[in-house]
Amino acid sequence: MTEPDSIGIVLTGPDDAELSVVLFRGGWADVDFMASADDAGVLPASDMDSAQAFGDLLDHCVARVFGSK
Repeated sequence: MTEPDSIGIVLTGPDDAELSVVLFRGGWADVDFMASADDAGVLPASDMDSAQAFGDLLDHCVARVFGSK
């Protein structure tokens, strides 16, 4: 059986905002975002050593890109 090296999600929101997160087996994530035409980039995401750490990362990234409601 083959085990995947990564898993990713893409979230989209209003005004073409987008967040892409890829979690790698090695314990890091690639996070790219575009909150607006003038606000896009990469967010740091290393040391993903637990499901809680990944959940915290997602919470932070969603608030950063889409705002907290």
